[in-house]
Formats: sequence, structure tokens, C-alpha cells
Amino acid sequence: MTKESSYTITNCTLLTVDEQDAFYEHGSMVVSGSRILRVGDAARIAPEGTVVDMGGRLVMPGLVNTHTHSHSSLFKNQADDLRLMDWLNKAMWPMEARLNAERARAATSLSCLEYISSGITTYADQFYFADAVAEAASQSGLRCVLAATVFTGPSAETQDTFGAARAFVEKWRGHEEETLVYPCMGPHAPYSVSGELFQRVAGVCRKCGVLLHTHISETLDENERILRQTGLTPTQWLARLGVLENRVLAAHSIHLNGRDMELYAANNVHVSYNPVSNLKLVSGIMPYRALRERGIQISLGTDGAQSNNSMDLLRDLRTGALLQKQVNKDPTLFGARDMVRMVTIEGARALYLEEQIGSLEPGKRADFIALDTESPRLCPLHRSSLSNLYSTIAYSACGADVSDMAVNGRWVMRDRKILTMDCGAVRQNAQRASEYLVKHRHLSV
Repeated sequence: MTKESSYTITNCTLLTVDEQDAFYEHGSMVVSGSRILRVGDAARIAPEGTVVDMGGRLVMPGLVNTHTHSHSSLFKNQADDLRLMDWLNKAMWPMEARLNAERARAATSLSCLEYISSGITTYADQFYFADAVAEAASQSGLRCVLAATVFTGPSAETQDTFGAARAFVEKWRGHEEETLVYPCMGPHAPYSVSGELFQRVAGVCRKCGVLLHTHISETLDENERILRQTGLTPTQWLARLGVLENRVLAAHSIHLNGRDMELYAANNVHVSYNPVSNLKLVSGIMPYRALRERGIQISLGTDGAQSNNSMDLLRDLRTGALLQKQVNKDPTLFGARDMVRMVTIEGARALYLEEQIGSLEPGKRADFIALDTESPRLCPLHRSSLSNLYSTIAYSACGADVSDMAVNGRWVMRDRKILTMDCGAVRQNAQRASEYLVKHRHLSV
């Protein structure tokens, strides 16, 4: 699609998720190049370019997944029913040690296939072999905020993960417009990255103006380990190091005390809530209400397929919301509007992309999906009711209901046919790579 090309989608219900909660029972949207030109009632929108009949589908902003590990699709269903540290030390890391760039690329392509089919147009990733992962992400047509992972020790890719991550940022930064890859750095976690290395990463992130994407307080074991080593909680330790002065996206953030939350609020730390992964690994339940009461920004992530098994963000959204209602004994907490915003505009805000994506407004990038309203899950649908539209998405829809997707104005999926990838080849390459990793995971490296 050229910059000059335009098209108009019509015969659809449009949910914009803008600040006014504008919606159009009979809507149309004009896309010019990569951007939304006009959105509104079909009777008031003059069509431009090709007219695309959406067949009465429900059109909304694309979903934003703010924490995942795309390489982990190869490990799906291989290490279930374990505690986190056993899961990492006995299963995940031994298999990861056998990864190479080719297998990481195959894994990323498979994950992108699932992201597309589930309605995820933008995702925040964290892993090494970042160049190979970025190439696969860019080829898929999705928008990817990719953090090259940093450990104190070596990885399967290199003895110097910091050097590799810095080189990745320097290589890919400034090319976001054509690649849709937004490079950043991912110091893995306080228990796997030294204080000195965290500070070096933070310095590069500040200098380059990129996100710092890390895991914080995922388990009580992590908290206790850092407390023994430093006398501080992970959050307080990172604050003392100056790390929280960056743009920080903190995955999990489960075991936080009041002082930790004050530091999050004071430093505008963004939180990625990963409910299904946390439930599966029995890591704990994020203190959603306490975080919200302090004005802390929260979005939603699936985490990797190895700790979730599915990349269905809508399913995870419903699970996460219902869990918080139960824990807080409050059915009014975490309403349907908040739920939908969490995986759209709040996801964009978590990644500092809210001026570009997350809602359907003139001037923003044309990242949108359509839900098939012929699905029994979406029937009955009361198109003239905003609350019903939000509730339908939040409580009834799942990834399988997504029929169409465009990213940056480019059609990625139409009528459930993925247009940007050779799906058969992707599955074949991933199957072969996964079989190799499972076969060799117990051998010495």
C-alpha cells in the first residue's frame, strides 16, 4: 500500500475508544496511507478510494499486549505445573540454551501468527536474538516494541548481553516508521541483573530515549532474595540505583508494599498485568485496586506462551477482571469500559504510543480490528448501546471472533485469512524448531 492510497470501511459499527467514548452504530472510517483521515456516521462521511464493505462487523482499535516473550511459542505445553524457579531452571532456560537466531525467528513468526488471529496489532516483547526477532516481527506487519534482554550472565546468543542489546537499539532506532519495530532494552529482573548492570542499561535508555522493560516483584521468593542481598525490596533497590527515573514498563508487579507503590507513582512506572501467567505459576495476584487508587498506569499482557499456552488477550482480560472483582469482593470494580480501554488506549499509553495508536481518531495510525458479529458469542448485539458494546467485547468476545485486521493502514488479515505470512511455512518451521529443542534440552551445551 502506497502513502497516497486511500480506502473507506463502511457497513460496520465503530467503537472509537476515544476520550468522549464516541461510537457509531452505522459507521464509516476513511484511511489515507497509514493514518485515519475521518471517522463518523456513514451518512456524514464521504468515501475515498476503495470502499470496503465490513458486512456489519464491529470495528475497534487493535489490541495492545504489553508483555510477552515471542520466542516461547516453541516451549508451549512443555513445562506445565511447576513452580516458577523450577520452571525456569529445570525447563525454560535449558531449552533456551539451545536457541539460535533461526529458531528464535521461527518462534517469533509463530507467535505473530497467533497475535494476528487473536486481534493483537501491537505487542511488547522481551528476548535476546533481538535482530532475528525484529526481522520476523517486521515481516509479519505487526507493531512491536522489542526489548533486547540483558542478563548478568551469558545467553544462548552472546557472552555480552548488554553489548548486544545496546547494538540492537543503535541499529534499529530511527527506523520505526518503515519497520514498525520500536527498539528498547530489557534488563531481565532484579534477581538476574546486577545493580551495576541495571545502571548501565538505564543510562543507555535515557541517552537513546527508549523504554526500559523489566520484571519486578513477580514472586515472594524474588522479594526475599533481594531483601537478603540489599536490605530493600526490588522496587526500592531499583529506585536507589536511579533505574526508575527512566520510562519503565514493569511486568507483574505483584508483591508491592505501600512504599513500593508510592515509588511507582512518583516515577510514573507503568505496570503490565499478566493474570493468566501469574495464576498458572501461582505467583500471586497483582494489587489492582491499590495501584489504581494511586493513579498508577496499568495495561495487560499475556506473558509468553510457555507460561500461558495461549495468546488470547481478550480471554486474559476477562480472567483478570473477574479475578480482581472476586479478590476485592466488589462486582463494580474493573468495569467493561475500563477493561476495553486497558487493552487498547491504556496499552498504547503503557508503551508511550498513545499519540499514535490505541483509539480510532483522525490523525492516528490506522491500527484496527473487526469482530465477526455473526459469532454466537456476540449475539444479541445492541449496536445503539455503548455499554452493551463494551460489555460484549469485555465479557463475551474472544480472539477467535476477530475476522479482520489492519496495522498502519495495511491489511494484515481479511475474512480470517492472514495476508502477510506464509502460515503453512511458519507452522512447519516452528514445529521443526520445537522438536529440536525438546529433544536436546537435557544435553550439555
